[in-house]
Amino acid sequence: MATAASMPVAVESPIPIENGKQQKGLIAASTFCLFITSFMVALRLIAKTKSTKALNASDACILVALFFNTALHADVFIMVVHGGFGFHVRDIAMRFGPDVLTAFFKCIMVFALLWNATTCFTKLSVLLMYMSIFPVRRVILPCKILAVFIILWNTGGILGGVLVCRPFAMNWDQTIPGGKCGNQPMYYMALGVINILVEVTMLALPLPVLYNLQMPMRKKVVIISMFSVGFATCAITIYRQATLPDVQFADMTHSGAVATLLSGLEPSVALALACVPFLRPLFGGMFGSSQKGSSYANVKPKTESYKKGSKRGESRDFEELQDDASEIQLRPVMPMRDTLVVSDRIAASRSLKDLKGDGITVERQWEVDTSEDGDAPHRG
Repeated sequence: MATAASMPVAVESPIPIENGKQQKGLIAASTFCLFITSFMVALRLIAKTKSTKALNASDACILVALFFNTALHADVFIMVVHGGFGFHVRDIAMRFGPDVLTAFFKCIMVFALLWNATTCFTKLSVLLMYMSIFPVRRVILPCKILAVFIILWNTGGILGGVLVCRPFAMNWDQTIPGGKCGNQPMYYMALGVINILVEVTMLALPLPVLYNLQMPMRKKVVIISMFSVGFATCAITIYRQATLPDVQFADMTHSGAVATLLSGLEPSVALALACVPFLRPLFGGMFGSSQKGSSYANVKPKTESYKKGSKRGESRDFEELQDDASEIQLRPVMPMRDTLVVSDRIAASRSLKDLKGDGITVERQWEVDTSEDGDAPHRG
């Protein structure tokens, strides 16, 4: 990493956009990310309005994620326009001066912090969506555990980005006496590997519940596909990880362009795809609805079964809500009938005929044999 010490005065200003593969690529990618995320979040909010549903915690998290994502790509613009991103470190020092390098290294540090914040709130939004759509213990409990892990992981990522170099100013000026930096390549590699594991876990979490839904296969495939679009994010993350070994941190302004582009693209795609399940009210016909307000006629809810001696049922019922709802709400079906158990000890003085109602009455009679042959009492 180059420093600001003993470098020539800037001879060119402003910084030209002349590197098509890197500078223009970064600007184009960030412009696309800003547009697609804003567009998808706007559609999500419009769908909410159309379905007359109030904003919830998932929506709040996606709005916070959109804020940090916007700041993330604004940071990329600053690195290109004011930090010389795309040029070699030596060229920046000779052509644009030390202040440009300082601006770049400050921005690249902030980029890591904003990436963690965007990733955290996007993933929390998805988990909150799962908990709302699938209100069953086998989904809610893993979501809560995963949410805690994500918060701790991204908080650690932010602290790691701040503390990797000591003193703090060492992040952009490595001429400070006694200063030192930790293993920065390992920091970025660890963030990416954990991110892949979290993404795969989140994508797999609702699939068993979706697969067991009793509905026509075509609709089931559409819904599962809708929840599986996040695998595109995994593909970007894996490709980004493959580019990290090629990054030379001594020449980060040039060699880190591709990795930074992918690092900005990945949370933006994840944010946009997190809005897809909420767009159903805008494209109801694509999901097999016949008319607004109609329910799927062919959905067969599973019957909750209990075995003698078991503590809880193996499965729970779901019913599919209106096609014009903004979420594919799957709620446990309420019991179809009530059961009243009357103890004969409580009603010992009453006749069975006095127990009015439409329920099932079980009569148990006992006969006691007091003969001297010792036969055991038997129940009739």
